[in-house]
Amino acid sequence: MAISKKTEKSLLDHEEWTLVESTHKPALGLLDEAGLQAARKRLRDLRAKERDLGHEKRRIARGKAEPRGGSFPGTYARPKQRKQVFAHALRRVNDELGRRDAVASRARIVDGQKRALAAKRATTKSRPANRPTARGGVNPVENPKRATKVPGAKIGSVTKRTARSQAKKDA
Repeated sequence: MAISKKTEKSLLDHEEWTLVESTHKPALGLLDEAGLQAARKRLRDLRAKERDLGHEKRRIARGKAEPRGGSFPGTYARPKQRKQVFAHALRRVNDELGRRDAVASRARIVDGQKRALAAKRATTKSRPANRPTARGGVNPVENPKRATKVPGAKIGSVTKRTARSQAKKDA
């Protein structure tokens, strides 16, 4: 579930809030690659710290561990919600880094395609003339069945001869 900025600000101290605030949309686009990497590392550390505090509080509540230390910082109150805030901020940073990586990858692909097209155009400077050329073509293969067939001229004469002989019989 989304957490409002107002809720995030109420859960965090000033230093943490400035880090988380820089992961929201307008400020996130202004960060450079190194800034995003640093924010990612810091957010991972803060999320791990809150995770460990949450585990410790649950162990104390169950009676598995003794409470440690006399006083805790003011941010000790709600580690689960604070961890969620840091996890959401970390996800925004990771998404932005992934988006930038995809844009850079796409730019590399387009650049490679442009170079390949330029190289292809450089090698084929002139096209060959579009006219028929003398070539051997397909080698003819003689059909063995063809030798046993009667030529077409012969077929007509045989039919005519049969018609004449029939006419003589009828007359």
